[in-house]
Amino acid sequence: MTKENDEPIQMSEATDLQLFDCNCLVGKRADRREGEPWSLDQLKTDMGYYHISEALVSHALSRDYDPAAGNREIVELLKGSDRIYPVWAILPTASGELSDAEQFIRDMLDSGAKAVIAFPRFQSYSLASWSLGKLLSALEHHRIPMLLPFQQFDWNEVYTLCHEHPALPVITTGINYRQLRYLLPLWETNRNLYVDTSWFSLADLLPFLKEKGYLGQLLFGTNYPAYTPAAAISMITYANVGVEEKRQVGSGNLRALIKNIRID
Repeated sequence: MTKENDEPIQMSEATDLQLFDCNCLVGKRADRREGEPWSLDQLKTDMGYYHISEALVSHALSRDYDPAAGNREIVELLKGSDRIYPVWAILPTASGELSDAEQFIRDMLDSGAKAVIAFPRFQSYSLASWSLGKLLSALEHHRIPMLLPFQQFDWNEVYTLCHEHPALPVITTGINYRQLRYLLPLWETNRNLYVDTSWFSLADLLPFLKEKGYLGQLLFGTNYPAYTPAAAISMITYANVGVEEKRQVGSGNLRALIKNIRID
């Protein structure tokens, strides 16, 4: 592979992308495979090995058992951790398991969390306004990014979510190249929709999205520890685009979203 100026790509470029992973998990998952890493210490070790500078991290408890317990656990676990930020799981406020929408947002921002994550299929609720409306409006007001794993939605739900809350950054994760026929028309009218790189294994994805004007919709994410970071990193490192475009995807797009969070 070559860069745009046809110079050979140097592997040392991978250390200079300032990678910011939007999609990590710690804690023992219910579907954890034998030998799979799960601890914060191992995440830190692997981030160092793969030259990943920063990460957004949720806890397995939030997905597999109790979002409120998982949110508390990830905050406690990450105390004193530099450049690793909590992700809080959400539920409809009507269930009473989490605090009301504004209190939830205040507690979340005070904890240092930079995003939320939703598991509506696993945890039996709807993404519709009748279920999550108050919380979605609060998240939108504060411009807090919302992670949405692929198996947890259908594309009609994503369209409605993005259309009704245009200032809410919605980050779909675990998307593969077969979903491009959904993504491309959605991006025509919904620039608050983003996708991570964890399963988007398409050889020329970055040049394709650059040509279409959608490079700003792609965020570096690994789905660690279910996947090795190597594939997502290689897709950026060897992409036939310039270094600045690689940095945009590797960290710039996500940093811009986090910078845009409103704390008022």
